[in-house]
Amino acid sequence: MLKVIVNRALLRVRPGKQIGDEINSGDLFWYLWEQAVNAMRGTLFSLCCKRATFCFMGRGVRLRFARNIELGRYSVIGDGAILSGLGRNGLRVGVRVNIGAYARLVVGTDIGRPGSYIHIGDGCGIGEYSSVGGSGGVSIGRNTIIGQHFTAHPENHNFSDLSRPIREQGTTRKPIVIGDDCWLGARVTVLAGVTIGEGCVVAAGSVVTRDMPPLSIVAGIPGRIVGIRHEDSHADA
Repeated sequence: MLKVIVNRALLRVRPGKQIGDEINSGDLFWYLWEQAVNAMRGTLFSLCCKRATFCFMGRGVRLRFARNIELGRYSVIGDGAILSGLGRNGLRVGVRVNIGAYARLVVGTDIGRPGSYIHIGDGCGIGEYSSVGGSGGVSIGRNTIIGQHFTAHPENHNFSDLSRPIREQGTTRKPIVIGDDCWLGARVTVLAGVTIGEGCVVAAGSVVTRDMPPLSIVAGIPGRIVGIRHEDSHADA
């Protein structure tokens, strides 16, 4: 009976997700207890953000410049994650987004030159230990899934002047755009100014340095197109 009630609730919070037959009543009880605690914590923390909402937060989550952070309903923020909204257009997390444990979504760190934005679309998932900087702006589309240790760098150091240390030459910022319904494997890196089109698949460990058209299958360092998705195509990322 308990499984039936939980499965009905999951249809609302996480459509398509159901409790497996292998889960016994004891395991289910502890799962529900943990989710209840995370829901209370997340909803209370959201009072510090742009607007209050029903969401889930693990232990040790830190929100910085929270007035510039908008969390979507039913979003999940994993243990130890850091979210910072220091920037012109802040940090926006969509509905039913899942941010993995110890991920960092930091719009900006310099109060003299705040960042631009980080916008995460509805239904997106970002893996554990990922790092997304928003200095030049990062937009990730709806239903895109991203593996662990993903990094996005919308800013590059200038280095043309040999008479000055690189650290004194400033930076150039360019936005990163990742389209809807993409799959980026573990340890993918995306550099400044890159647009990854809708429906792309990027293999684990790739470094994407240039634009990729929709439905591309990308692999390598630097990333290159190794195929185009079709109805019967498959790729390991």
